[in-house]
Amino acid sequence: MTVYTDLTGRALTVIRRSLPKHQWDQFAEKIVRDRHDIEGHLREEPPLGHFNDLLADLRGRSHVQIPITLTNVEELRRYFDDQPVHKGANALSFDGRAKSLAAARRDFPLAAYSAESVIRAPGLIDVMNDPRLLHLIESYLGCVPTLYSVNAWWSFVAPKPEMTNVQFFHRDTDDWRFLTLFIYLTDVAADGGPHEVVPESHSLDGMNKLIKGIRFWRPKMDTERSFVDDMGEEFSRTCELHFKNAAAQLVGPAGSMHVVNTLALHRGIVPTRTDRLVVWARYGLGPNTNSADLERGPLGIRFVPTKLQGTPRDRYVNRLLMEFDRKVP
Repeated sequence: MTVYTDLTGRALTVIRRSLPKHQWDQFAEKIVRDRHDIEGHLREEPPLGHFNDLLADLRGRSHVQIPITLTNVEELRRYFDDQPVHKGANALSFDGRAKSLAAARRDFPLAAYSAESVIRAPGLIDVMNDPRLLHLIESYLGCVPTLYSVNAWWSFVAPKPEMTNVQFFHRDTDDWRFLTLFIYLTDVAADGGPHEVVPESHSLDGMNKLIKGIRFWRPKMDTERSFVDDMGEEFSRTCELHFKNAAAQLVGPAGSMHVVNTLALHRGIVPTRTDRLVVWARYGLGPNTNSADLERGPLGIRFVPTKLQGTPRDRYVNRLLMEFDRKVP
């Protein structure tokens, strides 16, 4: 049954990716309306200190900074310093040869950790499940979110971008509707490899508004095509020419967090002075072909340093990352 379920999921992904990305939200709305009644037992009232005042900016500008800061950055840095890494920015780029961080820094421009290393990191899963954060994401998505992907990777000081979409302007393609949480574990200034996003570029209306505001550039970008042909060095160069004044660089000290709709045009800028370590967590409507469980099955809860209690909501949000009832062998 698992094989057939996986094939069905991949088939739905192929169908979704055959549609222009600016149309995806129409289908997302149908999905979340269907979920409204069946997930009632999973929803919760807004927690104290909720972040709902950020919702309008997140919807309109594609990104917001979360007004909390990690308190155990040094502990996490020590933990990740001891974990093996691999070439590239995510599991899909893994070449099968894990290396020490020191060796990777010498040999690669980008190096990433396994999903398991991220899930086992002290306190990270609890940060990703902060009730205030989850409520903001739930309000944006329209349904209880699924935490489907986690990652941590280094961008090292380099003279030019790596030949990968990570450091060129692009759009992510994970789900019908999704959000990405970025957590900086190093201080990130303009020369430290900040995440860069073009505000409002996640929607066709936003793109049309951006293009309308460009007075002198010719030829102007075709906004609808930008949701189809949205990868590669040439596309990124066109984005730079059009949006260099509109793009926002998300800077901040170690421990700062940003939530971004990465359907918007975005990239990681190449660090020119200090290396950057960043964690991401992605939340969407359900499993997809970028789910962490495809790299490795969910971990038993005894391997995860977390304070989660295993409520129905905890189990649902984290079902692709952890199994709360796995027995000790």
